Amino acid sequence: MIGKSKKIWIAVCMLMLCISACGKKEENYQQTTKEYAEVTFYSDVNFWKPPVWDTTEGTITGDISKKTGLKLDIQIPTQEADTRLKLMLYDDELPDIISIMDMTTRQQLVSSGKVWDLDEFFEKYKPDSHILKAFPQDIKQEIIKRDGAWYMYPSHLNSEDTREIWKPSSKFWEDLVEYNDNNAIIWNKKLLEELDLEAADLQTEEQVLAAFEKAKNVGKIPLLLDGKAYQDPSLKYLLETFGAERVNENGDYQDVMLQPQAKDALKFIQTAVCKGYIDSESLTLENTQVKEWVDSGNVLCFIGNIANTNANKEEWISTGAILSSSGSTPVWGKSLRVSTGWMQTFIAKDCKHPEKIAEWIDYMTCDEGMMFWYFGYEGEDYTIDEKGVVHRTQKGKEKKEAYSRTGMTAWWSFVNTAWERNKETGEEEQYGELQIAYGKHEAVVQYDDSLLTFSADLFAAGSKEAAMEQDIAAWKESQILAVILAGSDAAFEAEYEKLISGLKDRGIETVDRIKNEAYQKNCAEYGTKIQKVN
Repeated sequence: MIGKSKKIWIAVCMLMLCISACGKKEENYQQTTKEYAEVTFYSDVNFWKPPVWDTTEGTITGDISKKTGLKLDIQIPTQEADTRLKLMLYDDELPDIISIMDMTTRQQLVSSGKVWDLDEFFEKYKPDSHILKAFPQDIKQEIIKRDGAWYMYPSHLNSEDTREIWKPSSKFWEDLVEYNDNNAIIWNKKLLEELDLEAADLQTEEQVLAAFEKAKNVGKIPLLLDGKAYQDPSLKYLLETFGAERVNENGDYQDVMLQPQAKDALKFIQTAVCKGYIDSESLTLENTQVKEWVDSGNVLCFIGNIANTNANKEEWISTGAILSSSGSTPVWGKSLRVSTGWMQTFIAKDCKHPEKIAEWIDYMTCDEGMMFWYFGYEGEDYTIDEKGVVHRTQKGKEKKEAYSRTGMTAWWSFVNTAWERNKETGEEEQYGELQIAYGKHEAVVQYDDSLLTFSADLFAAGSKEAAMEQDIAAWKESQILAVILAGSDAAFEAEYEKLISGLKDRGIETVDRIKNEAYQKNCAEYGTKIQKVN
């Protein structure tokens, strides 16, 4: 038998071993857990749903953090994002990284003096960055011409210089350069077959409305617009297909809502609402809900940004244009100048951890970084063939679809369209001909809407004209809704007249005169102009 003193000695030894082991376990844990610098990333693109940043190794965000030493606190308000950002700008409390699409907010950031010139930023914090050496010069020059300096990193890079660096891998991508527009009308192939309809039956305004009536009679959803975002992509498409232009009969700039064809486009939507082809509640849908409706199989027709849906070329077709009963010619504004992107990413001058931010943006935009966050893990999510073309595996396709969870393809602010089209053939392209049907339609007349790109200081910050411009934008948003929800023809006429008189009361003619001066200057500089066709 073991004596009492020996038992006590054994117990003490075991306790010491336990303490030692626990200490080693804690020490090992501390050695494998990294602390990353954290910054705020703010965006006004409320239908963008990147994942919450997870620093776990083996995840896309976690391995980006491991590579760059940075993690993000992502802030994307669902409402009033631009108003909130303007208040933060006023209070000198800007987020560290700001990625926005609103042009008014962009102008205010540019003129504020509170965001970095990117040349200065990278020269100071990462002078060996590829961004300083290889950023497409035609895009950079266009940004500097517009804003006075290179203040923002644009998304969706695609220009002559980018395509020279990253050449398209197929003829399909070349067609997209010529005709691509995500704003489109698309039709559910299966429902068309059930309704005994073909593309030839859907060319005119009358035919389209008749198809909606057939869908309504069998309990389907005839038409879905782009949810709460309908006034941008959906209405923009309808304004163009009904022939609303941006110049008047004298060749001067005129706001599109003052064009008579704009009334036709609004009347089309109002008719669809009154006849029950559009559920008015659908105009409040978030992007995720729009996708759910499109995925349901019950929607006959969608008009809007098809990139906001999960539609694909196997299940949907596009008829291109709707030919207006007024006889107006469809028009298409396409920039023939260098595009300065969609989302515009700024860095606040008083940002935290500028060295880490520089490292992070450099990685997110370099070939290695884009290969990782866009395609994932080689062998698991994609393979590369002998020609260097990337092919997603089934697992990779599923992870791409679940981008809000996985982070694959999620970082829209740094999408490089030319790079993507160099890596993929387009054979697996989701939308296919859906994106180019409108631009290729035989009735559509193209014009160069880059002539309508105006400098950031067109309206001086704090000026009466800048206030007018903001007031006009707010009035359009509220009154257009009243117009399309009008319950009768008489109510429509009254609300439409209220829209036009309200625009004039708020100074739209003064704003148009200023924009016309800038437009005429652009015409003189580029030796061309927009020809009015209607």
